[in-house]
Amino acid sequence: MQKSLLKQETYPDWFFKQLYQITRIVKLKVVIVMMFSSLIGMLIAPSYVQDISKISSGITGISLAACASAALNHLFDKDEDKKMKRTQNRPLAKDKLSPITAKTFAVFSIILSTALLWTLNNPLCATLTLATTIGYSILYTKWLKPTTPQNIVIGGLSGAMPPLLGWCSLTGNITVEPLLLVLIVFSWTPAHFWPLAIAHKNDYAKTKWPMLPVTHGITFTKLSIIAYALLTTISTLMPFCIRMTGHLYLSVACILNLRWLYLCKKLWEDTNTASGLFKFSIYYILIIFFLLLLDHKTPVPYV
Repeated sequence: MQKSLLKQETYPDWFFKQLYQITRIVKLKVVIVMMFSSLIGMLIAPSYVQDISKISSGITGISLAACASAALNHLFDKDEDKKMKRTQNRPLAKDKLSPITAKTFAVFSIILSTALLWTLNNPLCATLTLATTIGYSILYTKWLKPTTPQNIVIGGLSGAMPPLLGWCSLTGNITVEPLLLVLIVFSWTPAHFWPLAIAHKNDYAKTKWPMLPVTHGITFTKLSIIAYALLTTISTLMPFCIRMTGHLYLSVACILNLRWLYLCKKLWEDTNTASGLFKFSIYYILIIFFLLLLDHKTPVPYV
């Protein structure tokens, strides 16, 4: 009897602790960035398709899919996470959350996301969002990440999809404007992630993941960062070239690119600046997307 009462008293505490651990495995900061980029995709769409109910359901459905992807990433990586100082305190790595709970949450979120987007938005958005979730959770985490040092390049396509998903959630089609945003994020991702990989090279060396600084060395990784930073610079100028944005976007984007390339040069000279470059790259992409919204030109209606 006493044990039963004890269980009743402690169950709410257990439930809220589990709920807190779930918020940790969904990578809220990453989800917020994805929500932001998908919202940009919606807000640059033609004004005649911008409906508040579709925007709400689109953001909710895409966010649920992003949460599910993050949870599955934590689940599949839990054994390797235990080996790294940066990740060893994650809930699944520390056995603070049951794998069954994480899997149940992820599956439920995927089903709810697909159903929501299919019924309240359109089948194209639902299909692309589901494919993105599978691409990140299975193709990247289970296959690419442990087999090739180019994992972040190929797998980065999944992380680049939110602007297109946002656009599709309202328009039901695919056009050049959102594809350019995908290209920007796709080319930005390796140059954003590899400085972090350099800073945590010794940690990654303990795992089965063939990260570029471990397999090819820091010098080659620095060259790769510069190459992708240059590719990103070119990509960010393309919206202006197709008259998708105006001179305000062009001016600030050029300043940001000069700063980023300067920090890449600093990284080439001093490896200890890797963390600083990684942090700047986050502000870089957020400002670029904010500028795209602030200075975008309304596209011609599609017949």
